[in-house]
Amino acid sequence: MSKPRTIAFMFAPTSVDEAKGVTINRAIGAERMAILDPLILLDHATIPAASEVVGFPRHPHRGIETLSYVLAGTVGHKDSRGSEGTVGAGGTQWMTAGNGIFHEEMLAPDADGASMLQLWFSLPADKKRIPPSYMGGPADEVPVVESAGVNVRVVAGSFQGTSGSFTGIAVDPTVLDIRLEPNTSVEIATRRGDATIAYIMEGSIELDDHIGRSVTLVVFTDGDTVTLTSRDKGARVFFVSARPTNEPILQYRSFVMNTPEDIAETLAMIKAGEFGR
Repeated sequence: MSKPRTIAFMFAPTSVDEAKGVTINRAIGAERMAILDPLILLDHATIPAASEVVGFPRHPHRGIETLSYVLAGTVGHKDSRGSEGTVGAGGTQWMTAGNGIFHEEMLAPDADGASMLQLWFSLPADKKRIPPSYMGGPADEVPVVESAGVNVRVVAGSFQGTSGSFTGIAVDPTVLDIRLEPNTSVEIATRRGDATIAYIMEGSIELDDHIGRSVTLVVFTDGDTVTLTSRDKGARVFFVSARPTNEPILQYRSFVMNTPEDIAETLAMIKAGEFGR
């Protein structure tokens, strides 16, 4: 028998100051929720239209896979493996940090400024030392499923039989950008046991007789389906469901490993100049 997911809790993201000129609202990875295995971080980063090109200069990562989903403007990527890419609104950038990579991401505004959502997934222990890689894709490579009053962009995973263009992400996530016209509903099938969230970016959503308004992160209980119903102004929701690693997770800055020894190894690699080659 199908079991609907219900609200476990919901909260507003935390404002953090980590990049000059960039406003960051952190939904996962701050004091309200540090980790939701395998989700390590969910940031909503924005800059106004009058900004220069700003963002996140060269910095290291290890033990994670990341998604940058562009909402406005463009985002450029460069890394120590020689990969480069720039994508605009609706485009995606996937990076596997694996055994170690240096990269930078810079936002360039258009008339609406620039903004992106960045999501970090912890890699399972047996994949934390795989070679790094990068994949970028423009907006027109993200498939869209439409029905009456509902528009769903399938960033990863699948929705109603339509699969996203990127595969091979270790925790097998479903990532959807959902737009609902006023007073419409969408039902999303989820795998039992997956960590499942909804980030309400615009409008408001009715859930279990509660109202979630922008900007709010909703964390769901376990189950087989999530139903989102918009209110009279419609809504836009970033939906994520992913398989937990069910392993110890130890984060030190931008390194996400399993043990203190793993972190010590990472710092030794950087000191020896062996990191990110």
